[in-house]
Amino acid sequence: MKYGNPTLFCAPVPLKTKHNTLKALILPVLFASLLFGACAKEKISNIPADTCFSQIDNPSGRTYSSDSVVAVMYAKKNCGIIPLSSKNYWVYEDSIFNDGILASVQYDTLRFTSTYQSLSDNLIWWQANIQVGLPSMVYANDSSLFSISERMFTPNTIDAKKDLGLFEGDSLRYLTSFDDAAAQGRSVKMQSPVKTPAATFNDWILYEKNARNYRKDQVYFKPGVGVIRYTQEKAPMGTRTLKLQQVSTLVAFHFE
Repeated sequence: MKYGNPTLFCAPVPLKTKHNTLKALILPVLFASLLFGACAKEKISNIPADTCFSQIDNPSGRTYSSDSVVAVMYAKKNCGIIPLSSKNYWVYEDSIFNDGILASVQYDTLRFTSTYQSLSDNLIWWQANIQVGLPSMVYANDSSLFSISERMFTPNTIDAKKDLGLFEGDSLRYLTSFDDAAAQGRSVKMQSPVKTPAATFNDWILYEKNARNYRKDQVYFKPGVGVIRYTQEKAPMGTRTLKLQQVSTLVAFHFE
């Protein structure tokens, strides 16, 4: 059979002439129906299956031992607030500053190619290869993105926490941190369009983390896409004035 051309073999079988018996009339019609059904099944089976799986758990506040988060081979893809798959990628134009002075411009590609599983709850965690305002290892459900990191001064202990997510109302303020530096966080729903080389995005969310006189990060996040822009400001050592250090802008992305 020539693939994709069922008419070569699935055409109706012609009926006999009026001199045939009733049996001779019925059998060809029945045979044609069976052939048509077989062709229909073949056409349906060639429709690609939906391989996107949603994770729905909320691991915020959980603690894992270091040996209970293990590397695994994971061929599936996860859909949610950010689509995660080993075949997905985001290309950024990264402007690197030396304390406010532009030093270089380069292109970097964000991928999540290494996967880990927390054995106590069977969640899949994805490790990023570069930093554009997201945690280095993430778990995502439909509404939030979570991170895991080793607890300071406590060996063999890994904590999970919510890093960003959807929220009620137009804005939200909360306590957060940069490692051991306390910071104020805020999330704001934005309506104004942001134009990047990749696309023009509406209805995105600004996530801001600000440790006064130390560091400020701003993540422009489009649910269902990911980071569309990221800026980092930091005070040079020995000073208390923030200086621009990095601006990353999305120039292309690919999802499968």
